[in-house]
Amino acid sequence: MSEEQNDQYFIHSDVFLSTEDKTNDGKSFKNSIQFFILLNEKHEDITIDDDGDPDLYRPERIDLTLVHRNETNISECGYQLWNGALLLCDYILTNQFRFLNKTILELGAGIGLCSLIASRYVLKIICTDYDNDLLEVIKQNIEINDAICKKECIEIQKFDWKQFNSNEIDNHIEIILVADVIYDDDLTDALFNVFTKLFQDKLNLHSIYITIEKRINFYLDTLSIQCPAYEYFLEKLNQFKIDFPLLIIEEINTDLKSIKQCTTIYKRTKELVKTKKKILSFFVFFYLFKFFYLF
Repeated sequence: MSEEQNDQYFIHSDVFLSTEDKTNDGKSFKNSIQFFILLNEKHEDITIDDDGDPDLYRPERIDLTLVHRNETNISECGYQLWNGALLLCDYILTNQFRFLNKTILELGAGIGLCSLIASRYVLKIICTDYDNDLLEVIKQNIEINDAICKKECIEIQKFDWKQFNSNEIDNHIEIILVADVIYDDDLTDALFNVFTKLFQDKLNLHSIYITIEKRINFYLDTLSIQCPAYEYFLEKLNQFKIDFPLLIIEEINTDLKSIKQCTTIYKRTKELVKTKKKILSFFVFFYLFKFFYLF
C-alpha cells in the first residue's frame, strides 16, 4: 500500500497519552520525557566520603520537553514520537562508547529525539528529514532542550530519499541512525537506495543502526493477519546482503539485560496491543538491526 493510499487513515503512536501544553499552531503539543542513565550496575566504583559512608551511585537524569503531534495521517507521521525512537535512544545511552566523537547521520529524524540524545556524545550529528515544517519542529526541540543537548554538534539538513545527491552529505559520516521508518514500500525502496549510495560513496561509513516496530495487522476487510511492511523490509535486506557481501547484518537482542530501559514512557515488551481506525488491532515487536563492515 502506498503512502498516498494510507493517508485516509489517522494514526497515533500512544507514546504520549496525555498532553501538557498546546503550542500556538493549534496542532502540536509539548510533553516532558525523562531518561535515567545507570552506567555502573555493579557499583564497582563506589567510593567512601569524608564521614566513612559510601557514596551511593545515582543515575543521571535527563529531562526533555518535546514539541510533537498526537495524531496525524500517514504522510505526517514524523510529527509524532514512536517507540522505535525510544528504543534507539535506550541503545545509544547504553552504548555511549560506540558513538563517542563520531560523525553521524540520522535519516528520517522526525521530531529529532535521537539526534538530541546522540549529540551529547558525538563529534557531529546531521539530523535530516524531508519536510521543511518538520525541520522547524526539530529546531524548536533543540532550542527548548539546549541545556541537555550539545546544539553546536547538531546540523539540521533537508534530505529527500527519493531525490538526493550524496555529495550533499558530509564525507566524514561514520554511522547512520534510522528509527521506525518502515511502513511504506516505496519509502523502503528509497531508504535502501540511500544506504546503497552512501555505502558506495562515503568511505568512512561503517555502521547503520535501524529500529523497527513490526506491526502485525488484522484487517477487517479481508479477515487476515499481515505484516507486509516488515516482510518487504526483510526482502530488501536480503537483497542488500547479496549486493554487499562484506556487510555483516546483526539483529541485536533488545531484552532489558542487553539494552537498559532508560525511560519508563514505553514498555519494551515483546508484544504490544494497540488500535487504530479501520484496523482492528495490531501487535508490535521490537527489532534493532545493525549493518556494519568487517574490515
